[in-house]
Amino acid sequence: MNLPSPTLLMSAMLHFAPNPLQVACYLLLTSGVLNPPLRCCGDFVVYSLPGTKSAIVLEGKTKIHAGQLVEFTYPGFASVTMSLEDAYIVKAPSRQEEFRRLFQHATKSGRVEDYVEAARQALQRGMLKEFYECCSAAYQANPNHERLQRLVQARKNIKKPLSDHTRVETQLRDATNLKNMKVATSHHYVMLHDTSDIKGGRKRQTRAEARLELLELVYESYFMKFAFDGVLLEPPAEPMMVLLFADEVTYLRYATMLDPKLKMASGFWSPNDNISVFFDQGTTEEMKILTEVSKSLQKTKTQLRGTVVSKDIAHLANSFDLLIKIAKEESDTEVVSHEATHQLAGNTGLMPRGKLGLTWAHEGLASYFETPAGAGWGGVGAVNATRLSSYRRVARDSERASLELLVSDMLFDVARGQAEVVDAYGNAWALTHFLMENHFEKLVDYYRRCSEVEEDADGKILRSTLVDIFKEVFGDMRLLERDFHGYMATLKPDIERMRDAMK
Repeated sequence: MNLPSPTLLMSAMLHFAPNPLQVACYLLLTSGVLNPPLRCCGDFVVYSLPGTKSAIVLEGKTKIHAGQLVEFTYPGFASVTMSLEDAYIVKAPSRQEEFRRLFQHATKSGRVEDYVEAARQALQRGMLKEFYECCSAAYQANPNHERLQRLVQARKNIKKPLSDHTRVETQLRDATNLKNMKVATSHHYVMLHDTSDIKGGRKRQTRAEARLELLELVYESYFMKFAFDGVLLEPPAEPMMVLLFADEVTYLRYATMLDPKLKMASGFWSPNDNISVFFDQGTTEEMKILTEVSKSLQKTKTQLRGTVVSKDIAHLANSFDLLIKIAKEESDTEVVSHEATHQLAGNTGLMPRGKLGLTWAHEGLASYFETPAGAGWGGVGAVNATRLSSYRRVARDSERASLELLVSDMLFDVARGQAEVVDAYGNAWALTHFLMENHFEKLVDYYRRCSEVEEDADGKILRSTLVDIFKEVFGDMRLLERDFHGYMATLKPDIERMRDAMK
């Protein structure tokens, strides 16, 4: 079965007279909400939206009832039902099931290396609880193992008490002049916000509580990843500062006051005042439209109850409602995981904080830790389908494919329009992914050597200096470029692995 791509689906839809539902589906497709999640959370479902010419790919767990209905569950949300006639199902193990298989194998063998491999998979998939479970079992098997001792020390480091949160709150209020915003704190963060105190979502949390929980997940995963691969980073001595706005309008008012260019940013970290700034991604104009369409579908479902089309309308309304809820939550996850990594890199001595001329390294690292929308908390170093597509476009373009063009930051400078900027980000993600997985120690050495480079009078680093450092650390760039493209050819997001399995 050949699955239609979002681009083809959009093209097909434009041949029909648009109605509110088709407009909503178009917005979902263009926003990436209907792209398949990039973690392995279970079965794939190719679902044809009743009454439309559109199909979407979902990933979760499925059950068949009475040979007619499919019960679909996305992790953390209530299940929805759809007609089996509208769904093509590809059975697959969930990420929990895949982890348990690896963990059980390690338990049977008793080998530390098997536990370590299971731990690696858990960390990559954002399963911190399972990651620690593996590490604990491996440590009991061999407490003298160098990697495990390093992980234990990293865990101790990030659990150390930090300096007074009240003082940091005062510093944050003084820096932003936002005296009336509420404060919320966690072990590693102080956050000012104006969001509601009403609890909701899949964990019955306030918006502030959910945001701090996500920030803490990114924080721990960041330190565990580096410790796992050989580097103990020193955590900041005090909590990090964050702003969370309840809506996009208020956020944009604040962001553009700092810099008009930030009107295009979905969130940002400012190295000058060391503050990360976010807003509720569910308040964008696009999301508001989709939410209104979802409400309209729910109203129509009630009005048509008992008619011949009631089942189709109910399935569509419930599926659409689920997609909107997922989209709101996962859009936040994507932005937070990216910008929080910028802040962490700038506060752990890993990257040159505030220095110009190292865009590829900064954005490549943030994109490596970034969880794409639609993937929940996806962990560290997962294959990002959006970034991979961008890399592939650059790799096919002889004018942009040069590795030297990327590491000199010229690829970002010569970008013509937003699409090519996105491609530059994708290429930076790809090179970082390759170096993280194959030349980790050299990459960390490169970051630190760049941190030591003196800036010129304009606060910039010479492009030739960046290239020279890269060559000194990694050697022959032609050989590295060959290995880089060879490695990237092996990477596949889950949707491509699914297509291969169906051939």
